[in-house]
Amino acid sequence: MAYYIIRPGEHAVEDAAGTSLAVCEVFADAVQGEGVYAGCPAVFLRLSGCHLGCKWCDTMDIWNKSCRLSVDRLVGIFKDGGIVSRLDKGHHLVVTGGAPMLQQDALTEFLVSLNNVCRNRPFVEMENECTIPVHPGNSELWGLVDSWNNSPKLSHSGVPDAKRYNPEAIGQMSLAREAWFKFVVGGEDDWAEIEDGFIVPGYVRRSQVLLMPEGQTRSQLSPEKKQAVLEMAVRHDVRYAGRLQIDVYDNRKGV
Repeated sequence: MAYYIIRPGEHAVEDAAGTSLAVCEVFADAVQGEGVYAGCPAVFLRLSGCHLGCKWCDTMDIWNKSCRLSVDRLVGIFKDGGIVSRLDKGHHLVVTGGAPMLQQDALTEFLVSLNNVCRNRPFVEMENECTIPVHPGNSELWGLVDSWNNSPKLSHSGVPDAKRYNPEAIGQMSLAREAWFKFVVGGEDDWAEIEDGFIVPGYVRRSQVLLMPEGQTRSQLSPEKKQAVLEMAVRHDVRYAGRLQIDVYDNRKGV
C-alpha cells in the first residue's frame, strides 16, 4: 500500500503565509499507472480544484478536499516525511489534480524550493488537461517539468467545447521538450474527433498520441474493451496506454 503524508481532508495544518498551494493529498511508495512512464516508482502530489467536471472523473471525490499550505511548509513536509529521500533515489514526482495549472505560479515556486533540498533534481511529471497555457511570465516552469502528461477532454466527457478545447494551450504544450497527449476513448467513434481537432490542424503530432480506454474499475475495463482500444491504436499508428493502477488495485484510491 502507498505511504501517505497528507490524506484528503485529514491534514490539520493550514498555513496561508506566503505563497501557498491548495493540496489534497501526497503519497509515496506508489507507481505511475498511466502513460509512457507506467510502472515507475512515484510520489504523487495531488492539488485541489478543477474547472472542468468531466462526468466520468475518477478523482472528484478526492480533489475537492484540501488544505492550504505555504510552499515552505509543504517542502518541510516532503523532507520530514521521507519524500525527498525517495525522490533522490529516482522516484518520479507526479503532480496531478484536479487541474494543477490553476496554481502554476505557486507550483513553480514549490518545485524550485524542492530542488534546493534534493540531492538530485527530481524527475517531474505534470498531469494537465491542456486548457490553461503556461503564463508568459512563468517560463521557468518549462525547465522544471520533465514530462507533460496532457489529457485533453473529448466531447464524451460532457464538458462544453468552450471549456475543454483550447488550441492555444494544446499547441503550446505540444512544443514542450517531452509532451504526450493521452486521450480517454470509448471506441472507434472517438478517433475522428482526435484526428480532426488535434492532428490535422497540426496542434499535436501523431507520435505524441496515446489512446487509453475509459473505465474506473476492472469490470469497466474489460479485456474486450482494452483489446478494442489497443487494436484502434494500432490501426491509427499511435500508442496504446493502459491503466496499471486499475489492473492491479481495481478502484482503490491512493495507489
